[in-house]
Amino acid sequence: MKFEKIIASIGLISVITTSSVISLPQSVNAYHETNKFERRANLENGWIVFYSKELSHAEMLKVGAAIAADSTITGGGATTAYFANFAQESLTQLIQEARKKSPELANSLQQELTTQKLLSSIRASFNGNEVKMSIAGKTIAIGKETYNRAECTKLLFGKKKCISTPNTHQPYIRIKK
Repeated sequence: MKFEKIIASIGLISVITTSSVISLPQSVNAYHETNKFERRANLENGWIVFYSKELSHAEMLKVGAAIAADSTITGGGATTAYFANFAQESLTQLIQEARKKSPELANSLQQELTTQKLLSSIRASFNGNEVKMSIAGKTIAIGKETYNRAECTKLLFGKKKCISTPNTHQPYIRIKK
């Protein structure tokens, strides 16, 4: 009899815990893990780094929608427009970060780094290599960092369950300190 009550109690706790995670995904039981800040720390070791807009999961949905539109209607125009807009937004964000971290370089970046150069460099960096170029007499490196991410839930007894999600990517520019 006692054993059945213990099992019933454990079952009830399991149902409550499971339903709270399902009904309240923003609760303290649900969270995400990422290596973003470790990866950034590695990039910044001895460098000044300016980050652009991140290719997050939401942005990847936009890319998917552009590709779908291209395959049915626009013949390449939607994807091209998406990446041109992404490059422009990224360039704006990079220059804003440069103004904060390295004001003397910000004006040169604004004058010499076009969205086309940035987009070409980002595209090339997806092969795993940084692209080097000279701006204002300084060598800068343009690349893309990849972040792992998982959606996790805290379980009973200090355990957790994580499900990996697609990686996200973030273009950057860096210069030696």
